[in-house]
Amino acid sequence: MIRGTLLSKCGSEAYRNPAPVVSGIEIGDLLGNTLPLLWDGLFDTGADRTVVPHKVCRQLKMIPHDWTRPRGFDPESPTREIPRYYVRLRIPGIGETDLLAFGVDRSNVLLGRDFLNCKFFVIDGDTRRWAVHVASRWVPILSRCLRVR
Repeated sequence: MIRGTLLSKCGSEAYRNPAPVVSGIEIGDLLGNTLPLLWDGLFDTGADRTVVPHKVCRQLKMIPHDWTRPRGFDPESPTREIPRYYVRLRIPGIGETDLLAFGVDRSNVLLGRDFLNCKFFVIDGDTRRWAVHVASRWVPILSRCLRVR
């Protein structure tokens, strides 16, 4: 489990509203190659996919799995092709997670729902605190059963 405080800054990017930020993320490929850099990450429950800094993928000489045109909340907004890479994220208090992430020029990691789906993510707005717990195997099944249609 990890805990933190809602912050208005993640890496070199500032945000208008406080958000849950985690520090010390290590990004690597599925073979275990990493760089001696640790990244800040922003939990984004509105993002379907995780996004990592593209320069890490380039420095590790990762080959894109594919290129895709992701759509945002506005289907009319212009899109561009973005590479997706299989990455391994190591996060203190959570462990390793392998996933298919977008590689974009940014200064931090954006942790989307593909990362959060098998975790309990709790935000307490009154105290500006958050926590992430690694969920047990039955939680994804239970959450699918309880989903409102």
